[in-house]
Amino acid sequence: MTMADSVSVLVAKLGSRSKPDPSWTSKATGCTRERAERAVLEVAAYSASVMELCGNIDRTGRSYYAQFPAPIDLYALVRLVRPRTIVESGVASGVSSAFMLMGAKTNSRGTLHSIDLPVLRTGRPGDESWAVPAGMSSGWATPSSLRVGWDLREGRSEELLVPLLEELGTVDFFCHDSPVDREHFEFEMQAVEPHLGPGSLVVADNTYRRAFGEAARRVGAEAVYRKGSSLGAFRVPADGA
Repeated sequence: MTMADSVSVLVAKLGSRSKPDPSWTSKATGCTRERAERAVLEVAAYSASVMELCGNIDRTGRSYYAQFPAPIDLYALVRLVRPRTIVESGVASGVSSAFMLMGAKTNSRGTLHSIDLPVLRTGRPGDESWAVPAGMSSGWATPSSLRVGWDLREGRSEELLVPLLEELGTVDFFCHDSPVDREHFEFEMQAVEPHLGPGSLVVADNTYRRAFGEAARRVGAEAVYRKGSSLGAFRVPADGA
């Protein structure tokens, strides 16, 4: 089986939304499309981990969990940017976390710092689509083989994000994947902005485009959006760019 075939198998397992978009990844990072395509194909090396991730989700008996819409692209973004500090807001089952951890592992550099406020599943109508199954915690589906060095903090982003950012200083890669709320979204964009350096990448799902575009312009960047989704990204220009 070729690497491309292996990636197709992973897409079939993860769902059609996960089909990679090298064009978006290329524009988001400023690299060539060919390089983005190579990064996407590399995820095939983690086929066993992806199947374990999906199996952990399947065993809960729930047919759907809200998750990051483009996890394979997220892996490629981490590979291309090669960040030392990665901050993630919103974990839930841990799909996005797993793919960023895979990217950092392949890079042999980078620590993922994640914040999540778990919503516990009650089994009653009205359960949030990202609710954590009983007896489990945030990131419960992420394979144990990827968890080494993962800094996962449970609590409200409004309480944990600013202290974490101050602790880290500079953030090379920021991923927003929290529930849709304009005030919360704008808080996170404003909080992370002073900690972005040349070449830092910001990725956001459930994007408020006006706020996201303004955040990009303030750091001299341009927001690019993945076709057919609310997923956006921008990269701070490198010094002299």
